Amino acid sequence: MVFRKAWLAFLLLFSILFLNDCRSDEQPLLYQVTLQDWDGNSHKFSEDKGKLVVLDFWASWCEPCKKAVPVVEKLREKLKDSPAIVLGVNTEDDLSLEEIKKAASEFGMLYPSLLDPKWELVTPLKIEGQPALFVFSKSGKKLHSQYGISEKDLPILTGRLKNWLESP
Repeated sequence: MVFRKAWLAFLLLFSILFLNDCRSDEQPLLYQVTLQDWDGNSHKFSEDKGKLVVLDFWASWCEPCKKAVPVVEKLREKLKDSPAIVLGVNTEDDLSLEEIKKAASEFGMLYPSLLDPKWELVTPLKIEGQPALFVFSKSGKKLHSQYGISEKDLPILTGRLKNWLESP
């Protein structure tokens, strides 16, 4: 009798866990967010399905961000003929758009950047510092995150990005 109850409890627990893993009705966090670009257009990340998404979170006051931008730019160059998108995400709420654009230009940022002054993406991703580099799979799953980006990271990141691009 005890064995039978234990077996039934095991089956019930297994069924609950299995059914939770099989639910596919919820979109990945990334696909639930829409941010504005510098022209006031909405960028829906859900429209990036099928692309590897690389996000560089930055701010104008962030000296390490200034050093990271050229590295991210090199990654963008390496990814230019692939199903990938590289975007900056500015997190400041106290600067004008012109001030943000000026900082991006001074940093040497050539890749497009989005605005997240209300931390609509920063908060759910629990970003705790900048620069922060986040990589999302073609299906919106977070693959990688790191704080601080330097030239020495390029070989490893390039290899990982190549592998992630080859994955479904």
